[in-house]
Parts: sequence; C-alpha cells; structure tokens
Amino acid sequence: MTTSTIARIRKHVGGLTRTSKPTIVIELVLATGLCFVRTFPFSVQIFLLAFASLSFWLRGLNWSAVGLRKPKNWWKVLLLAILSAVVICLVVNLVFGPVVERFAGNSPSNTRFENVRGNLPALIGWLSVAWTLAAFGEEMIFRGYFMHRIADLSGNGRTGWISALLLSSLLFGVGHVYQGLAGAIGTTEIGLLLGALYLVNGRNLWMNIVCHGIIDSISLISLYFSTAP
Repeated sequence: MTTSTIARIRKHVGGLTRTSKPTIVIELVLATGLCFVRTFPFSVQIFLLAFASLSFWLRGLNWSAVGLRKPKNWWKVLLLAILSAVVICLVVNLVFGPVVERFAGNSPSNTRFENVRGNLPALIGWLSVAWTLAAFGEEMIFRGYFMHRIADLSGNGRTGWISALLLSSLLFGVGHVYQGLAGAIGTTEIGLLLGALYLVNGRNLWMNIVCHGIIDSISLISLYFSTAP
C-alpha cells in the first residue's frame, strides 16, 4: 500500500469520524468493547490507548487536543491535585463507602492486589503501574478520549458534556468490575469526580493524571500497611 493510498484512506475515514454521527457511534461501540478484552495483563489500557491514538491520527489530532498539554503552573497543579485526591478519597470511602457496601453486600475486592500487603517489591511494582497505565493511561482514555467522543456525538454544549461525564464514568466503573459490585460503584463515583475535575480545570489532563496517581498510591500504601482480613 503506497503512502498516497494511506493518505486518501486517512482523509476519507477521518472525515467520517469527525462529522458522521453513525460513524462515531460505531467507533464508541468498538471502544466500549475493548473495555472487556482482557487477553493479558493491562490489555484493556494498552488496546484502548492504541485505539484512541488511531482515532486522533485519523482525525488529524493528537493528545494535546484533549488536554495533554503543559500547564501554566506545575506547583498549582500539584497542590490542587493533592487536595482533590484527599477530598475524593474522603467522599468515596467515608461518605458513600458505607452506603455502597450495604447495598452491594460486601466491600470492594482487593484480591488482585493482595500480594501488596507487607511486600515492598510488590508495592513498588504496583505503584509504577498506578502512575503509568492507570494515572496516565486511564485519564487519557476515559477523560481525554471517551468524554470528547461522547460530547462529539451528543453535542458540545452543557447537555453533551454532562452526558459525556455520566457515560464515561459508568464505563470507568464497569472497567473495574473485577473489584466486585462495591468496587465498580466506588470507581464510578471516582470517575464522576475526576470527570468533574477535568471539566472545571478547563479540560487539562495533567491535574487529573496527578490526582489519579495520588488516589491509587494512597490505596496501595494503605493496603501495604494493612493486615489480612
């Protein structure tokens, strides 16, 4: 296949994915399906990042278009991300956590991370994952990609962005169903709060990335120092 042929295909397909709502629906259905493709560890994040990157390339965009651009003040981002992470942890775990656990009949499952308890190498390994595929990857996917594509479909006004916030948060929760019903609901709540942070912060991904990394770090470090139930 020649370079000119690839360029023509990109122009045609990219035009459809920019303007055709049926094409956007098909794209979102395919992306949603990838949320359930668990063929190897972290395959969901890897496949979705590749799929989203392809979507941007076809449309002549890049990740900076959805907020992966340098903030004006890194210290402000860091401080607000820390504050936001603490607030989100308090709201999800202390305010809504007991209600969710009573509804679900159990606590969120930590089985996947069980080897972190008292195991420093495992903690370091999971923290590296938390700050890469989770913090970077999931924010780029669920806030950067899904929210924008859903808004492209439903309109870029207030209603469109509210729909994008709700649906992307639901997908974020479903993607963590391995934590059980309570874990999926709790993750949906986190998705809503991170999505709101993204919108309030002018749709810049960096505060979300740092906030997400801190939230996951708090959870992992807490598990490291905890005792088995």
